[in-house]
Amino acid sequence: MIPFPLKAFNSNGMIPFPLKVSDGNWMTPFPSIADHGNGMIQERKAQSAVWGLLTILVLVIIASGLVDIYRLYAARNWAYTVAQEAALAGASRGRDWAYVSATGNIRLNSGLATSQAQQVVTAEMNTRGVSGYTVDFRVLPDPAGGTIVGYPPRPVRLGNSRGDWRANEPAVGVYLTVPVDWLLLDSFGIAGKSISVFASAGVVN
Repeated sequence: MIPFPLKAFNSNGMIPFPLKVSDGNWMTPFPSIADHGNGMIQERKAQSAVWGLLTILVLVIIASGLVDIYRLYAARNWAYTVAQEAALAGASRGRDWAYVSATGNIRLNSGLATSQAQQVVTAEMNTRGVSGYTVDFRVLPDPAGGTIVGYPPRPVRLGNSRGDWRANEPAVGVYLTVPVDWLLLDSFGIAGKSISVFASAGVVN
């Protein structure tokens, strides 16, 4: 045993390589840190890669969620536009001209008004390839309008809340429900949503 540290030198300075001592055993005067340092660097690189992938995944989920929310609002606005156009078509093209000629007052033909409104809805849904939608048409044909109890059947955006639909003139109401498919949220077990809108249009005498 040598009672003091051994040092070996080359032209570049001290190098911790094994030295042979008198008892025939090999010993290193101090541990080498080169390999240990490389291992730490590799470990840090692996951790950085994992965190990078997790960050990208989170950002993708957030972006997809925002896209789904935008799709929901866009679908609602589009459905309301369709319902409004259908109601206007029914009110403007569904007039009972025989009654108008006989009395001078405007009245709607319920069957004709409903048919004209249905054509608008069908055309728009076919254009966008939407299926699974439902639509409920109601007509107040009389010159003084009237009341329909419990219509629309539930609160809807840009329409009357649940209760009675009233109008003071001949009018057409359209209650439209359209399904909305998610882009990513369905992957997390969130079922697709349907949006409902209501629009009405009347004819002023």
